[in-house]
Amino acid sequence: MSRSQFVLRGILVTASLTLLVLTLAASPHPIIVAAVVLLALTVYAAIEPDSVFVTVLLGGHVLHWLSAVPVPADTAAWVGLLVAAWAGLVLHLTASLAASLPGQVPVPRLSLRRWTRRGALVAAVTVPVWAVAMLSGQEAVKGEVSLTYAAIAAVALLTFSVWLLSREDRPRP
Repeated sequence: MSRSQFVLRGILVTASLTLLVLTLAASPHPIIVAAVVLLALTVYAAIEPDSVFVTVLLGGHVLHWLSAVPVPADTAAWVGLLVAAWAGLVLHLTASLAASLPGQVPVPRLSLRRWTRRGALVAAVTVPVWAVAMLSGQEAVKGEVSLTYAAIAAVALLTFSVWLLSREDRPRP
């Protein structure tokens, strides 16, 4: 296995374990069986990132969070949710990038730069959407119109940003 693939898979494991620890820490009643299964899936995903079990791992993390962690009630819980979302994003990106090349092949710098840039954009645009959700969840009157417009604007910005970054990097004539 190439050094860059080894590092990439190490980041995959770190992101999965971070998400698992965040879930266990935020849960009033942790689901230990789910944690053990997710731990085993994490090891398998690091060995075989192009397996269908990586999808099961990511979906398992989401289901584990949804079934074990209560709806955020304070700012600290909302911050935990944001960090968990970022860990899920890193897990998805590292598994996808590791699966796109054979293990013996080093990850090209251009690919790494492109994936990092796009991932950072998604992580950055997640913040305003998260902030609107947090603010609307803490309102006395749910569904205030101004926050609904802010959420629509955030989704529009996200869509535009993804479109900008999805264009191929072509040299200009």
